[in-house]
Amino acid sequence: MNKIIHLNTVVKSVVYIFFTFILSCETKEVPKDYTVYVNPFIGTQNEGHTFPGATTPLGMVQPSPESYNTHYEGYEMDHIAGYQYNDPWLIGFTQTHLNGVGCPSMSDILLQPLNTDTINSNSRFNYKSTYKKESEFATPGYYKVYLDDFKVQVELTASEHVAYHRYTYNKLNDAKLLIDLQYGVSWNINEIPLNILEAYQQFEDDYTLSGYRKARVWAHRDLYYVIKFNKKIISKNELPSPEAKEEKAPRYILDFEMEDSNMLEVKIGVSTVGIEEAKKNLEAQIPTWNSFDNVRTSTNKKWNDILGTFTLKGNEDKKEAFYTSLYHLYIQPNNIADVDGKFRSSDSGVQQATAGKYYSTLSLWDTYRAANPMYTILSPDLVSDINTSMLDSYKYMKADSLNPKEANKYLPRWQLWGQETHTMVGNHAVPVVVDAYLKGIKPKGYTDDEIFDAVWTSLTKEHYRNHVKLIDSFGYIPYDVKLSRVDDGRETVSRLLENTYDDYAGALLAEKLGKTKEAKFLKNRATFYKNVYDKESGFMRGKNAKGEFKTDVDLTEVVGEWLEGSDFTEGNAFHYQFHVLHDILGLVDIMGGKAAFGDKLDAMFYSKEKPEVRTLVWNIHGTYGQYWHGNEPCHHVPYLYKFSDRPHKTDKIIKTLIDEYYDTKPDGLMGNDDCGQMSAWYMFGVLGFYPVNPTGGEYILGAPQIEEATINLPNGKTFTMTAKNLSDTNYMVHSVTLNGEVLDRKYITHDEILNGGELVFEMVAE
Repeated sequence: MNKIIHLNTVVKSVVYIFFTFILSCETKEVPKDYTVYVNPFIGTQNEGHTFPGATTPLGMVQPSPESYNTHYEGYEMDHIAGYQYNDPWLIGFTQTHLNGVGCPSMSDILLQPLNTDTINSNSRFNYKSTYKKESEFATPGYYKVYLDDFKVQVELTASEHVAYHRYTYNKLNDAKLLIDLQYGVSWNINEIPLNILEAYQQFEDDYTLSGYRKARVWAHRDLYYVIKFNKKIISKNELPSPEAKEEKAPRYILDFEMEDSNMLEVKIGVSTVGIEEAKKNLEAQIPTWNSFDNVRTSTNKKWNDILGTFTLKGNEDKKEAFYTSLYHLYIQPNNIADVDGKFRSSDSGVQQATAGKYYSTLSLWDTYRAANPMYTILSPDLVSDINTSMLDSYKYMKADSLNPKEANKYLPRWQLWGQETHTMVGNHAVPVVVDAYLKGIKPKGYTDDEIFDAVWTSLTKEHYRNHVKLIDSFGYIPYDVKLSRVDDGRETVSRLLENTYDDYAGALLAEKLGKTKEAKFLKNRATFYKNVYDKESGFMRGKNAKGEFKTDVDLTEVVGEWLEGSDFTEGNAFHYQFHVLHDILGLVDIMGGKAAFGDKLDAMFYSKEKPEVRTLVWNIHGTYGQYWHGNEPCHHVPYLYKFSDRPHKTDKIIKTLIDEYYDTKPDGLMGNDDCGQMSAWYMFGVLGFYPVNPTGGEYILGAPQIEEATINLPNGKTFTMTAKNLSDTNYMVHSVTLNGEVLDRKYITHDEILNGGELVFEMVAE
């Protein structure tokens, strides 16, 4: 930053000052604000399910608007994150949100600033306001909008555990605030009255409201909170429950003594442990009033520290999409531990986090594929803390022999705020822990034997949707047999394929630790994907107990756990045809070699039909033939052409997906972001390599989509990717060098990236 020397002269002309500013003295580099490249509105329309509000990296709170539109079939699926960009109304601002997920939850504690007492309270949606899009602004750590109907500007920022609101009313005597403690997003907008299982609250004084609520949607969550106001409450009006339906938590309209100010500040501290802990979090992080701008600046810096990991040269739209992807990647997992490291675990009460932080919101079925490997490059310390949290979860989990879902302990599958949702299939904490371990990133406070025990037990002991009794008995999961109380004959092919990958990862850890017997057992089970490959049809296919494959299967129909006898998890036969991440050469072999493998890939990408869900209201976006980029089981498939006789097709498909399936507009995500997995895929795609097998540290080379990208590695080194002669016509890779040496292989390694250097792609026309 250029500085002006302070001269001991009382009066200086503007010209002289300007001249001195330009020519003189000390010069410092201006810190770059990478947040200008982030657009939080990307993914807020249609299926992206992102939110535009404020949050810190990995923070527990995400204050953000709740929008409303005319209710229609499928409305709830759109509003999982509480907000759709094109909605005409805002109904308030809640404190917690999930990034890009496919199931509703959160949107706790709704606040809506008002300027009137004349609204009919019979419907909670009557407290809505129109707003102009030009008044809405969002950047990492900050959001603002002007509510036209209530004549108030709303601003939001946050620390890790505290949401900070600032309302500027047009008139002093108009300052009112609605607080709705019952609200939360749900599968059915009419079921908001059922959202809260338990609640209590009290006004501790004229400036403080505190309480507790247990929400039920998706997972039962304990939330303790304290809400503090910088103005005195002079009246409290508790509203009747909407439509006379019984609700466990109340709504209030508050009036404030504004004195000579038209600005009201509100701070909301949260905890899973208790009200006093919520207060401690608030006092530790935002102890003073009139500090909104300071908190915003501090949060902006935290985001810049992450965004500055990359330096990009090239297309401006790709920069915006890339940095926004990086932003979305670090919204979660969320640290739900208090400032003293305590958190509430699933069944065993309040615990002390081993690493001082407890990361939950673990969408592992999605993120193990690319997001978690990306963290190992950019944030190894964070990876260690995440994996420590998962070991803590296993340690404190209580097995319950009377509950078939919890008959044995296991590592998290899809954990939300410390609670297991039992969503999706596989045991994908296993590859996340193992991949990091093999890269030298270990959980804190746990021995190798303790780590292996968690992995081994998760893979070999019965629990919900892992079907180990069936797998060990048949070598696959028959759809017509029950050996345990958790066998349901659904998603049988997907569950087997996902489990065999986890077995492969577990075998790598067993080998590393010298556990030969266990390694042999898991290695063998990792080959069981071959047991559901039907050579006659050329697809993975469900089997009955007699070993007979299903016939007359609709190859294009997307099925899932909602259908009895289903073969796949949110996918069809094309998607899971290639779901063998750990033994691609073995898959190529059973499919008849490189040429036949290429033919099968062509049949997927160049199909004239698209995948369809025939039994649900679900419009699929982001398809390329039968390939479905909007859902994770397909994410590695474009790179599989590198194992065929036509490897150049990867380059073309990657370019198409980057250019046409990601955008900088609100509808710029062709599918749920799924806690950063869609974003991580984009980042790897732009950089030119991807972890097709996300355990073990190899990245398959693709086709870079930006001229230059430098990773400022946490070890102080830099790794630069350069795409020479890249253009809209030059998008095919002709050759690749690493540190000046020609690469005659299709991958680079994790160690090669961490060692620093330069990866150069020579790009040519098709």
